[in-house]
Amino acid sequence: MTGWLRRRWRLIVVRGHSMTPTLRDGDRLVVRVGRPPAAGDLLVFRTRDVVPDSDLTWMVKRVHRVEPDGAVTVRGDNPHSQDSRHFGAVPREAILGVARGRR
Repeated sequence: MTGWLRRRWRLIVVRGHSMTPTLRDGDRLVVRVGRPPAAGDLLVFRTRDVVPDSDLTWMVKRVHRVEPDGAVTVRGDNPHSQDSRHFGAVPREAILGVARGRR
């Protein structure tokens, strides 16, 4: 049972302020791995696939639009956030999952 839970759910700690006021530095998110995203969801994705020079491993952004090929455009809740307006769409293979709640 534990292995099944680890494949389906992950706990991610938020670092930074790009999702303020929705999320704050240090918040912990429960992420449903492999869940298809929809507009408005909080998406967790691998940073190196989108922003190669970043020091971050994962990013959390709000889904703006899901494209027909599965790529997703994202926006940060903070108006000064780096998001798809700067780095383009997030490819489907970079997506970890959708945040389902905070702990």
